[in-house]
Amino acid sequence: MALARPATWDPRPSAPLLLLLLLLHRAPVLALPAGTVTLETPGACASDPCAPGTKCQATENAGYTCVPPEPWGCASQPCHHGALCVPQGPGPDDFRCYCVPGFQGSHCELDIDECASRPCHHGATCRNLADRYECHCPLGYEGVTCETEVDECASGPCLHGGSCLDGVGSYRCVCAPGYGGASCQLDLDECQSQPCAHGGVCRDLVNGFQCDCADTGYEGERCDLEVLECASAPCANNASCLEGLGSFRCLCWPGYSGERCEVDEDECAVGPCQHGGRCLQRSDPTLYGGVQATFPGDFSFRQAAGFVCRCPPGFEGNDCGEDVDECASQPCLSGGLCQDLPNGFQCHCPDGYTGPTCQEDMDECLSEPCLHGGACEDTVAGYICGCPEAWGGPDCSVPLTGCGGHTCPPTATCIPTFESGVHSYTCRCPPGTHGPFCGQNTTFSMVAGNPVRASVPAGSSLRLALRFRTTIRVGALATCSDTQGSVELALVEARLQATLHGKNVLVLRLLEPPLSDGHWHRVEVTLHLGLLELRLWHEGCPARLCVASSPVATAAPAPTPAGSRFTQLGGVAFAGCLQDVQVDGHLLLPENLGENVFLGCRHQEHCQPPPCAHGGVCVDLWTHFHCDCPRPYSGPTCADEVPAATFGLGGTLSSASFLLDQLPGPNLTVSFLLRTREPAGLLLQLTNDSAAGLTVFLSEGQIRAEALGSPALVLPGRWDDGLWHLVTLSFGPDQLWGVGQQVHVGGRLIPADAEPWGGPFRGCMQDVRLNDLHLPFFLPLLGNSSLPSVLGRGQSWNLTMGCVSEDTCNPEPCLNGGTCLVTWNDFHCTCPANFTGPTCAQQLWCPGQPCLPPATCEEVPDGFVCVAEATFHEGPPAEFSGHNASSRSALSGLSLVFRTRDSEAGLLRAEDGPAAVWLAVRNGSLAAGVCSGPGLPRAVLPAPGPRVADGAWHRVRLAMEQPEAAESRWLLWLDGAATPVSLRGLAGDLDFLRGPGAARVLLAENFTGCLGRVALGGHPLPLARPRPGAAPGSREPFSARPGAPAPRLGCRGAPVCVPSPCLHGGVCRDLFDAFACACGPGWEGQRCEDRADPCRSAPCARGRCHAHPDGRFECRCPPGFAGPRCRLPVPPEGCSLNITCLNGGQCEEGPQGANCSCQEIFAGQRCQIPCEANPCLNGGTCRAADGVYQCICNARFSGQFCEVVKGLPLPLPFPLLEVAVPAACACLLLLLLGLLSGILAARKRRQSEGTYSPSQQEVAGARLEMDSVLKVPPEERLI
Repeated sequence: MALARPATWDPRPSAPLLLLLLLLHRAPVLALPAGTVTLETPGACASDPCAPGTKCQATENAGYTCVPPEPWGCASQPCHHGALCVPQGPGPDDFRCYCVPGFQGSHCELDIDECASRPCHHGATCRNLADRYECHCPLGYEGVTCETEVDECASGPCLHGGSCLDGVGSYRCVCAPGYGGASCQLDLDECQSQPCAHGGVCRDLVNGFQCDCADTGYEGERCDLEVLECASAPCANNASCLEGLGSFRCLCWPGYSGERCEVDEDECAVGPCQHGGRCLQRSDPTLYGGVQATFPGDFSFRQAAGFVCRCPPGFEGNDCGEDVDECASQPCLSGGLCQDLPNGFQCHCPDGYTGPTCQEDMDECLSEPCLHGGACEDTVAGYICGCPEAWGGPDCSVPLTGCGGHTCPPTATCIPTFESGVHSYTCRCPPGTHGPFCGQNTTFSMVAGNPVRASVPAGSSLRLALRFRTTIRVGALATCSDTQGSVELALVEARLQATLHGKNVLVLRLLEPPLSDGHWHRVEVTLHLGLLELRLWHEGCPARLCVASSPVATAAPAPTPAGSRFTQLGGVAFAGCLQDVQVDGHLLLPENLGENVFLGCRHQEHCQPPPCAHGGVCVDLWTHFHCDCPRPYSGPTCADEVPAATFGLGGTLSSASFLLDQLPGPNLTVSFLLRTREPAGLLLQLTNDSAAGLTVFLSEGQIRAEALGSPALVLPGRWDDGLWHLVTLSFGPDQLWGVGQQVHVGGRLIPADAEPWGGPFRGCMQDVRLNDLHLPFFLPLLGNSSLPSVLGRGQSWNLTMGCVSEDTCNPEPCLNGGTCLVTWNDFHCTCPANFTGPTCAQQLWCPGQPCLPPATCEEVPDGFVCVAEATFHEGPPAEFSGHNASSRSALSGLSLVFRTRDSEAGLLRAEDGPAAVWLAVRNGSLAAGVCSGPGLPRAVLPAPGPRVADGAWHRVRLAMEQPEAAESRWLLWLDGAATPVSLRGLAGDLDFLRGPGAARVLLAENFTGCLGRVALGGHPLPLARPRPGAAPGSREPFSARPGAPAPRLGCRGAPVCVPSPCLHGGVCRDLFDAFACACGPGWEGQRCEDRADPCRSAPCARGRCHAHPDGRFECRCPPGFAGPRCRLPVPPEGCSLNITCLNGGQCEEGPQGANCSCQEIFAGQRCQIPCEANPCLNGGTCRAADGVYQCICNARFSGQFCEVVKGLPLPLPFPLLEVAVPAACACLLLLLLGLLSGILAARKRRQSEGTYSPSQQEVAGARLEMDSVLKVPPEERLI
């Protein structure tokens, strides 16, 4: 039963609160005076024995007891139920009870029954309470008096979305699906039926269930489907996935790890590359492909493990741990000693050589040591003088007299000699002659197939020497043999070859030069001390001598001196001439060689004039000639041409058929000449009955060949260009299976049979061959015929002799007055001056000169552009728009030509939101970048770029590496460099620069300099406007924005070269607002104002350097040294015939060797310098004495040649004594002065301290204060 309480608020204060207020108000009144007692009958209590606050009460035995006093009035608490008692007087009943609500009576003892009025409804039970009542309502009602029926659904008793139906004192829940119970509080367990299979965990849901298939290997609503874990490709980095039950396993490539192979192991993390080497991981795909790829080929996960160290110069090895021994390659030449250095080497050259690798043979001929016009030939650390005929000796100073009175015959040449101080001569016979008077002929001719044989006594070593002349490319010249083997000297493909035949075969061959040129050639082959050597004297050889040699590993022909050596000259193929044939020093004369040789050498030039027609190559075979004819020509002089056949002329169906006598094979080569403009058609087919065994046909302009059981063969390139082509196809036995004897050319008799291979052929074929078998289309002098003709074992249909063109100029294809010319199944239009194109349909705009100088006209599709150089001076930029640019191809690059000295300037910039492209000069270097759009990568040139602010013209080209890709690397070429620079990052194309709403293109922002041709996507920007009245093109791809200022045409910098600032004939080069002087000989400096000093670098190793006015220098060597730089020691040489003292000088022996005693007016080592030549400089006077000249200098100069200015200090080592001694003396003097000053100061101090001194006072001045002086003792104060 519910308790109902009154809901009203009682504004009356509670009884305890009223009583408290009243007591506080009445406290002074109610307080009884201290010591007040009640009167009693005198007795035991008369004396008031009790303590204060107690009452004396007499007892029966006349005694008393002290008890607390009895309360009365309000003290006796007469008011009940919390009423407030208020005294009204002194009497015990003088009080009044103020009842609390709900009670009444004089003492508030009566409880008022609030239930007497029966306030509770609907049979509720009323319960009387203090000042209120409480209704205990029956089930289904509520309220203070139970007047309201209870809505049991108001509290939402139905859970989980159930619907509530209200009743009297009750309710009923209609539950949502999946729930039950009186209040729908029960979740019906759909998992009770165990719907999940394979161990799946069932999770109960509202009106359903969910199967958790984790770790079961199955999936699906009821875990009834097996999971294919690898289907989702969980393995990263191309790893292989292995299926398992409820699991998978990734097989990682080397270099990757992790459960899913997602971790790219960083092999470079530990820093494996030493000495600053750069570590490159093989797993980085950006290092593959492209122009500057680090690794070759494409990226492969199979080879992604590991790293490669890119070593700095001077180091190598897998980890750059090996210091490269630059001396290992023996870089020092000419016997120089190599010293290994970090990242380099140093060569210590022997005398006579110089240069970084001792590669430069110092030219001792620079000092012109050869006299009398002798030709000086430089040698290692020396020279050889090629003296004229009348002079000899090391320096051509000895007149040769040996040929005086010689006895050489007229055909010989007398050669004077000078050896060991003795004059003599030798007679030199011309080649082909022998004997003391050179009257014996050693030249003879041979023909092919008639060799000659001879024998000579054998020596301890083999030497075969001869001279030959021939035009034969292959043939044996000579063969020497004995019982142990042979040596053959032969020509192989016009090259010289020597072959040693013994237990083993050894071949020496000179690859160059060819020797079948009909000229005489001298050769020699020797076998000595186990070394086979072949020599050839020829102008094409280094130093006119070619040599090939090789050691002989096994025993070779080496007979004893008592044996004989047999020699055969010529052979089956050789025809030509021989002379001066020597075997082991024995000369073989033609009269001793039999009847197969002919004395002398006679040869007729067979190939001059050229006998071969149609470009045939004449081959001189010495006794006759042969023509190598190009196809389709043949015959002795290539005069016969195999007639060509035209197939399908005028649209007719043509073909030819042949029946072979036997099957081709085992190998087959098909060759023919082809000319066509048709991309498809049957060319040749070999059939067996009706089945095709081998087919050659055209498809899409390419020649293809199909054989039964073999893959198709495709010849690369296009063959349908209307030109003659020689087609050659070779087939092996495996490709000729099923090939018959029937051959069809150009088509089949039934045209439908040729359709699988492109149908009948249209064009020309000529000189068809199967191996060497020729298939003729026409009999000699056979005319054209449209009827089948029997050609031996062949037939043809509708073939036209010759290669005849269709009339392609009918109807007239050329427009705008063009003239048509037939060019074999095609035509060519000769167009008027202002039209171009295949049919003269495209108009040319530039012939009308629409651009004014200095601009030039450049044709663009449907119009023209005026291109010019322009000058900018920090003015407003030039603006262009590409709203007319075509969208047929992507804008994938740009180019720009400029020159400037501006270190901070913009060259080109265009922006469309986040998409942008720019070229600029930043801090004097080139900067470039491309950005494709928001959230997309961008490509930027790594800073700093190349320096370009130098005033020179520079051409920049920026282009995508892969224009067809959405994103690609961008490459930059500067000044036509072969290798581009790659921008860092990727970016797309520049299509935001064209079409409606195209971005503005700004040129020359804050730029001072010149711009040349600027092009976007190959379209030039019109920096210049057309001349007034010029016919405009249909459109320009890029045009200047309206209102944009026109640039100043032409490149005009400051006139820095007018007048020329360069002195002494220097040439001024204009570098745009700057200049450079190209100085003439002997001058240097920025303006060529300084005389060049070639001796500044001290080029002379010894002696003194003398500068010439033309900028050259001369080293004047001290005695004992020579050479252009005085590096060569000259040993003393005594007086002999090799020492010639000139100008009347006399040779005298001395400790330094031979010396020339000269006359008074001559000097020098050989008295060759007259004082008249005046070798003295700066006005010095030459005086010669005792063979040595002396320069008498004036007062301002000194030195051997008066070349030293006396007033100038010489560059000497640090002058220690000159500096140290004066410095020490100065320090000592300062020390003495300091010591003296200290002594004087001490004396003055002692005189002025502790006493009063009038004299000191006078010294210090009249203003000396007495307070500053120490107090003096009393005894001294009296003074």
